[in-house]
Amino acid sequence: MSDRYVFQSVFAPYIREFLKMKSSLVLNSNIYRHTLQQWDEAMLKNGYKELYVTREMVSAWEGSLNNICDRTSYAKHTQIIQFLKYMCRLGIECYVPRIPKRPANMYTPYVFSHDEMSRIMDAIDKSELKRFCPKSCLICMPCLFRLLYSTGMRISEALSIKNVDVDLATDTILLTKTKNGKERLIPLNPELKAVLTQYMRYRDKMPVHGVGNPENYLFVSGTGKRFTKTTPYTFFKNILQQCGISHKGKNQGPRVHDLRHTFAVHTLQKMATAGIDLYAALPVLSVLLGHTSVRETEWYLRLTREFYPEVLDMISSTTGGIFPDVDQNNLYHGKGN
Repeated sequence: MSDRYVFQSVFAPYIREFLKMKSSLVLNSNIYRHTLQQWDEAMLKNGYKELYVTREMVSAWEGSLNNICDRTSYAKHTQIIQFLKYMCRLGIECYVPRIPKRPANMYTPYVFSHDEMSRIMDAIDKSELKRFCPKSCLICMPCLFRLLYSTGMRISEALSIKNVDVDLATDTILLTKTKNGKERLIPLNPELKAVLTQYMRYRDKMPVHGVGNPENYLFVSGTGKRFTKTTPYTFFKNILQQCGISHKGKNQGPRVHDLRHTFAVHTLQKMATAGIDLYAALPVLSVLLGHTSVRETEWYLRLTREFYPEVLDMISSTTGGIFPDVDQNNLYHGKGN
């Protein structure tokens, strides 16, 4: 643990053990250390020496948080709530405050159910052009949306794939245009490989010169041109309407990007059902999603527990309590995950 953080209050031993548990789960615990340092200092300053937590003690800590924005306050409260719940699990009486109202700049992800995904794919497969349009991208859509749902890649990453990046011999796709600038390999399962192979075979039959050349883009319109993400966004919105899945308004979704959230949640739910240790699996999922740290991926674990409560029974009762619950709005606390 960094020498920068020295805990001296009556809660010090419990803070250190809590942070040790966080670190053992490959999480970046520095954000918790700073918050718990503020808690420790507030307890010392106000002379609290008994090993329990009251509403007044929480208020004293809140009063020590000066000049922070609503978003930071929200994050710190969720961290303290985790620690207090951890203390409760150890048999120490603690007042646990409610999570504050979420800041307006945080959005709510939409996680599609398995039934919704089945209906969406069926609607995409049955889509037809009402009239001839050479610039149509309809030929791409069944493959494109299966690729998004099956791999969790971002729509911008999918549309940047070139033919040379697809290696059917090794069942991989190389992503070179990513959010963090780092290339990563995406594995293809047999079903997705079959869909991709079929799409490329039919696409290469289009009367467009060089459509299958290595340096041309994988997903193109009927004229062989690359298209922007606006096209699949509009198409997806129409598909959702056909499936009876309505848009809930600004920052409510559903959106194309929510397929990425759905992939992560469904993957974790499937692994939990198969008896795989979710904490050990997080680094693997983190690499697949292209996250810069496992801490970003940890959020999906909490979201999975919200949508699939039975997963709670598959997670160790010792470590389960140190993860924050997701509130009823299924909040997402980062940007562009």
